[in-house]
Amino acid sequence: MSSIRFLRTFVAAARGGSFAAASDEVALTQAAVGQQMRALEAEMKKTLFDKTGRTMVLSPAGHLLLPRAEELIAQYESMRRDLQDQRQIAGTIKLGSLISAMGLLSGTLAVLKSLHPNLEVELRVREQTQLMQDVISGELDAAVVVERQWPEVPGLLWTPCYDEALTVIAHSSIASPDTPIASLFANHPFIRFDRRTPTGARIDKVLRRLQYVPKEFLELNSLLAIAQLVRKNVGFTMAPLLKNFDWESDPALCVLQLPGRPVARSLGMLENGKRSHITSVVREEMLAHLRRMKSGG
Repeated sequence: MSSIRFLRTFVAAARGGSFAAASDEVALTQAAVGQQMRALEAEMKKTLFDKTGRTMVLSPAGHLLLPRAEELIAQYESMRRDLQDQRQIAGTIKLGSLISAMGLLSGTLAVLKSLHPNLEVELRVREQTQLMQDVISGELDAAVVVERQWPEVPGLLWTPCYDEALTVIAHSSIASPDTPIASLFANHPFIRFDRRTPTGARIDKVLRRLQYVPKEFLELNSLLAIAQLVRKNVGFTMAPLLKNFDWESDPALCVLQLPGRPVARSLGMLENGKRSHITSVVREEMLAHLRRMKSGG
């Protein structure tokens, strides 16, 4: 399964001409694309890309691999469709999710349920640390969580799925697209996301790096509750731009990009590994759902 994913990423990079293009196509970070390509080159014992400055082209080995990789992917997809047509997945799967990732996961599960009507899903919404512990213990088969340093546990599998950029979000009455972010910190109360979480710790690090000194008002562990308070103009916040919530189109909100290099958190699926025949299907459908979203499908 990993080799097929790597080959799919390779084809996307080869056809798109860059790791950035592959990142958009397969819904991975550029770092994850690069990591997969290095692993594929190590497996093939060949350099697949030649880089000159910012230009990236296929090496002779890459040119040889490309049509064969596309053929293998097509055969794999055909085999997968045939197997799914003949053998329905059944039973109960226990999944967990952060509440902020529920929009994407619910869309994925709706498609899975239509494909596998005998599959029963128990879905639990919990905070990050509890989700990780429950996956490791086996109480959950898999969970959608924020990337962090995972413990060395046999069978534990992490697959990054998508990124959410850190942004500043304020009420539209106090901010517009050209409002200096520093002026918000100087003049308005700040609602902080729980710094005990990986995301909250990253926000705190960004605040220190940019030398923003917030007028602390509240600290909450719910991004959705914070967004609601911002809508009521209680204060402004720094938060990841959640997928499927469309805050940028909300007339009550103004979303401002941070200066300098973008900072993002990576979300993905953490699997226990003991029921990978089912959790892998959920994971692949989630990645397919992300690709459809990117293509507008």
